[in-house]
Amino acid sequence: MKSEREFIWDLMEYAIEYGQKLGAKFVEVRYEELYRTLVNLEKDRVVSVRNPIVRGLGVTVYLDGTKGYGYSCKLDKTGIEETVKHAIKAAKISSKLAKVKLEPAEYKPEKYVGFVPSLKKDPLYVEISEKVKMLKDAVRNTLKKNVLSLRTTYVDLRGVKMFLASDGLRRRWEPYLVGVSAYATVRKNGNVGSNAELKGASRGLELFDEFPIETIISKAISGAEEIAIAKRIRPGRYPLICNPEFAGVIAHESFGHLTEADSIWTKMSILHDKLGEQIGSEHATVIDSGDPINYGWYQPYDDEGIACKTVVILEKGVLKHFLTTRDTAPLLKMDITGNARAIDPFHPPIPRMRNTYFGAGDMSKEELFELIKGGVYVEGSLGGETEPTGIFTFGANRAYWVENGEIKYALKAVNVRAHILDFLKNIIGASKEIFVRGPVLGGCGKRGQAPLPVGLGGPYLAVREAIIGG
Repeated sequence: MKSEREFIWDLMEYAIEYGQKLGAKFVEVRYEELYRTLVNLEKDRVVSVRNPIVRGLGVTVYLDGTKGYGYSCKLDKTGIEETVKHAIKAAKISSKLAKVKLEPAEYKPEKYVGFVPSLKKDPLYVEISEKVKMLKDAVRNTLKKNVLSLRTTYVDLRGVKMFLASDGLRRRWEPYLVGVSAYATVRKNGNVGSNAELKGASRGLELFDEFPIETIISKAISGAEEIAIAKRIRPGRYPLICNPEFAGVIAHESFGHLTEADSIWTKMSILHDKLGEQIGSEHATVIDSGDPINYGWYQPYDDEGIACKTVVILEKGVLKHFLTTRDTAPLLKMDITGNARAIDPFHPPIPRMRNTYFGAGDMSKEELFELIKGGVYVEGSLGGETEPTGIFTFGANRAYWVENGEIKYALKAVNVRAHILDFLKNIIGASKEIFVRGPVLGGCGKRGQAPLPVGLGGPYLAVREAIIGG
């Protein structure tokens, strides 16, 4: 008797045979089975516990220079036939409108050669009641009387992804993730302050042996206390130091999206004609990789079965490469980088990032701070926006005034604004230390697909100047 996995492989092979029978030149089939746990607490009271499951199959067909996509939760031959027919119909409709011919590039299978993170305490085999107790105990051990509100969230993800293409490419890998976020609002000296702290990684529950949940919550509370009595800065241009997380948000949101292949070949990106140009300082290097580095998102293969390469997008200020998929690589005359991703089997893969981060420099953190005689140090991000022109604005989770290389006092409600090309040119130093973190609840959003798990980070960065508001 065949196992469930063998049954799925048989269905995927049938999808390919049926697609070719209907005239498809090339067929790709993806199967995903993903299990999540989400626990939300308000102080030590459980607000919600959810355990959603995603299980389905998606089919991409190439026909007459275009492609179509179909998906189904119905995992039998009838469901497969309906799915393939839908994909074929979508491709035929697209062929009447398409201005560019899409053909999958030839691909010689490679193995993922990056870091495989630990999974010693697999969350899949831990009861939800134990996860709830773990979170409640951590909250009770850290809760203080001056905390007005404390929202704590635990998340984990486990599952399997399977891929098969009509050229014989076959992949199977298991995604995994755990994380905790805490958002605290406190009252101190008659003032109110709020702050967030989170830790997420493609690891097992052993992540919390290294980063205890109590410490994550305590840092959220202490940060909120700092912000409650923090000073406001006079808006203006100041030297800036970014911690790895804030640097990573800029690498992803303000630069990485500009290098995704669909933005390049449609010329929607301001970088579409700048390949080979010096667009940043010699201290500006940006990398995108499926390798989680230390605490990022583990992505050995993309949703086209391509082994995820480490791509140096920007090297010492020179724009070197874009992020491609199997059908956009020929359009840009570039290698396939393994950046085709979708949030689930019910969406088609599109060019997306994996772990995006600034590359390391040659300075210690202390030496980097000594570059700043009077300026601002920012930690984490509360979100923001990047305009199509390249201008970005991001709020810092925490911020501090730095004088002669030393942190002097906390600042309240700091926003950083710059044009990405100016920002890259103004980087004057980067630390040797690199930290990349994975997602907790959030992720990347693009073309209606969100949240997609990604990693971001980098070194500590020193920037000559940026516009700071507060």
